[in-house]
Amino acid sequence: MGAPDFPADQMKHAAPGEGPRVLIVASPREIAPLTAVIEDGGLSGVLALPLDSDEPLGGAQLGRARLLVLEVDPGSSASMQRLTRVAEERPGLIVIAAVRDATVSLIRTIVREGVADVVSLPFDPQEVLQATLDAMARRDGDTRPPTTLAPLLSVVRSVGGCGATTVATHLAGALAASDTSGKGALVADLDVQFGTVTDYLGLAPNGRLNDLLEAHGRLDEELLKSVVIGAGEQLSVVAAPDTIMPLEQIDTDQLLKVIQLFRQQYGMVVLDLPADWTSWTLSAAAESDAILMVVELSLPSLRQAKRRLDLFRSVGIEDSAVHIVANRVERRLFSTIDLSDVARTLSHPVLASLALEEPLVSAAQNQGQLVNAVRPKSRFATDITKLAALLRSGPLNRGG
Repeated sequence: MGAPDFPADQMKHAAPGEGPRVLIVASPREIAPLTAVIEDGGLSGVLALPLDSDEPLGGAQLGRARLLVLEVDPGSSASMQRLTRVAEERPGLIVIAAVRDATVSLIRTIVREGVADVVSLPFDPQEVLQATLDAMARRDGDTRPPTTLAPLLSVVRSVGGCGATTVATHLAGALAASDTSGKGALVADLDVQFGTVTDYLGLAPNGRLNDLLEAHGRLDEELLKSVVIGAGEQLSVVAAPDTIMPLEQIDTDQLLKVIQLFRQQYGMVVLDLPADWTSWTLSAAAESDAILMVVELSLPSLRQAKRRLDLFRSVGIEDSAVHIVANRVERRLFSTIDLSDVARTLSHPVLASLALEEPLVSAAQNQGQLVNAVRPKSRFATDITKLAALLRSGPLNRGG
């Protein structure tokens, strides 16, 4: 197979004094195949710079390049710091990371550093070409300044009926109440078949999630504003479809675009995911800063939780991204299963527990209210507030 044809209108010679439009920086061994392609094409607008993955990359070497393909070694702190520095010092530069054996969680980490795309090592010239052209096309079509994405929390259930939607709505409310960004928090009901977020909050939405999923080229801030409904205390809601939607009908790429829009417009985003696992639910979970799995103190719940942990590992989601919360925990001296049993059974630590407080919780939901609005000093409301603080200072904290 011959060398790919780099289109002249995209990879054309830079103007005199500008230097290369595209700079490819990688270790000598990795960069050799691309050097041959560039030399064969005689393209001065593309420059291959041999540089080990942990060597510093200065502004003089970057010149006035428009796009940088940069080798990144996730096992080297110097290499990761180099990527971070480039993103911070040159915010207008399009960066594509070149990584060997990248996992889903690693790609997610690198993307958070502001890279436009990830390509694999060893280099495939055709893949590099396509990623470069796609990244340039996206940048040319979007003149808006880069937007920091809000932390993303996915709430998942071990079994149906474990109270995951209750936890998701109350956590979103607590995160909204403590938001200091001025953007508030959004809870999005992604249970496209049996979602009940708006029922629990007593809301009658004008638009729903499917309006965003079907928008495609019309997806923007104005459409989102027309779909979301306010629930007070800086909390906004995107409702599930009002009719049962086949799971296979969801387009993963479109859903991820919708989630990105959520994160651009709000200070914190909570996703209430359905019980069934598909490619799009796993993709949404993999995008998250933290996954909160709600369990009950029962053997069926713990068995299913263990299966879900195994599923997450199989798709590259690290254990450290998953946080276990035990719901409906009775405060009594003797119990059949306690929190230590949960941690031992799952081989995974328990982040927090939420008190069983019925009929208070169901009564509040029947009124379309959060528990803290009905009885703010209740054990359940107090536990939710503590959990929100734990998440905000830990896995959802972007400051440290």
